[in-house]
Amino acid sequence: MLQPVKQNVDSENVAHSWITEFRGCARVSSPSEKRGETVRVRSVGICDTDIEYATVLMDSLNHKGRDEIRAYVFSDRDALRKYLEKNDLDIVLFGEEKEEPGVRSVFLSDNPDYKDTSVSESRVIFKYQSVSIIFSELQKLLAPAEISVRKRCRFIGVYSPLGRCGKTRLAMALAAMDEVRGGLYIGLENYSGAGEIPCTDVFYLVKQRSGEITRALESAVIRKGDLCFLYASGTYMDSRDVQASDIEWLNQELAGSGRFSTVCYDIGSAAIEDLEILKNFDLLYIPTLPDSVSDMKLTLFRKMVRSMGLGEEIARAIEIEVPNTEPDSPEMIRAIVNSSRR
Repeated sequence: MLQPVKQNVDSENVAHSWITEFRGCARVSSPSEKRGETVRVRSVGICDTDIEYATVLMDSLNHKGRDEIRAYVFSDRDALRKYLEKNDLDIVLFGEEKEEPGVRSVFLSDNPDYKDTSVSESRVIFKYQSVSIIFSELQKLLAPAEISVRKRCRFIGVYSPLGRCGKTRLAMALAAMDEVRGGLYIGLENYSGAGEIPCTDVFYLVKQRSGEITRALESAVIRKGDLCFLYASGTYMDSRDVQASDIEWLNQELAGSGRFSTVCYDIGSAAIEDLEILKNFDLLYIPTLPDSVSDMKLTLFRKMVRSMGLGEEIARAIEIEVPNTEPDSPEMIRAIVNSSRR
């Protein structure tokens, strides 16, 4: 049975954290977690052979960023890899200059004047400095990247390897929650929903990078109440050849039009071949189901996505068990709000 070890760390008046040692890594439970609060935190791994330094840094970060960051220590890469088989990390700080495939890696340098053209300066942090400075640099690294067009429009992807998990209802709800200029739901399902006739010209024009795309979208978008719909494919065969670059270009066109402030893609599990598409979303939701078979499928999916170099995307994804209610129901809205706090 695992025995929790209580430890005091005297670093910038850091209070104690609860550390549970297991299989070569230390999982930290912050004081707020112990009180049973639900907070929105980002997961940070620290993999360094200098365990004493790593543990002090872990405790310091967990105290300073208790509502933003939760840090974990790993004594070696094997322990890190074992942890990542079933868990996700937003970023990992390494004591050695060697990236780990499938996870966002940052080098902890012991040289304040470290220079290496092969390593981006934004991915190097001097380890022997104030925790406040390290925390500030982590905040910058963990902040979502902003592209000028995205300041005017937020793009959301809803994707799951599971069936009958409420994906479409969730996508509609997310698009409908926009209260600025309105949301657009884009159906890229295995089969077109709601009995609507898909506009197959849309992705033909996208592939051609056609200047007619704006006019085509205006005629293809269907308004129902406060929400707009675009069914861009009839079956999964219509969108299988859509690439990440196509979605990126379409997003730029949609943002440039200024018509919508939220665009939500409902992506069928068989509808895309290029999972790099997942990089094109500011937010990525993965609906789940509460059974062992679904859990196994999700575990295999996470492992596959990481092996494709998409560890950052799966790490920031928001997993949600979708309630069996209408998209505009209070239960649905509550589930979405609660999932964003985890």
